[in-house]
Amino acid sequence: MTPGAYDIPADVYHADPVPGGSLSSTGVRRLATKSPATFRWHLDNPQPYKAAFDFGTAAHKLVLDDGPELVVVDADRWDTKTVKAEVAAIRAEGKLPLKQAAFDQVQAMAAALRDDPEAAELLEPGSGTAELSLFWEVEDGVWGRARYDWLRHDGRGVDYKSTRSAHPNDLPKAVHDYGYHQQQEWYTDGGLALGLV
Repeated sequence: MTPGAYDIPADVYHADPVPGGSLSSTGVRRLATKSPATFRWHLDNPQPYKAAFDFGTAAHKLVLDDGPELVVVDADRWDTKTVKAEVAAIRAEGKLPLKQAAFDQVQAMAAALRDDPEAAELLEPGSGTAELSLFWEVEDGVWGRARYDWLRHDGRGVDYKSTRSAHPNDLPKAVHDYGYHQQQEWYTDGGLALGLV
């Protein structure tokens, strides 16, 4: 393994391609706030599929233009045998099925981002690289990994997050609860180690 920034698929990154394993920001947060046993349990028991992951992936696709093709499944109910088969077939093709309401919502989110001058400038198409995976040696034999949502050509890393509420009173709680402040430090450490930021 050679330290560097790699353009690899998300599933390869999340499967951890480093021989012997590496630490992600999530792993570091578990070690710092939980216990080594909790960290090990999560390694041995990968997180099951959650619909929220699809929503985030769809938002990233529309904002960063990176990820699977989005396919709207026009059905009121997704619990019928026919629709379940259609959704499974779409997933088997590597595409992302969405309900119309979810598709409309991520479209609105992307439009709102583009209407905000600061956010639009940070994520300006052509100003960076989407979904860049970093691998570096944290200490002797201990590897770190991070995946920038968007690494600007000027060295600024941008992580695109969605939240239930953007109210100023709610954001600090979300940052704390999800450890975004710790993730920022980890990503900055990786970028500095590789001379990217």
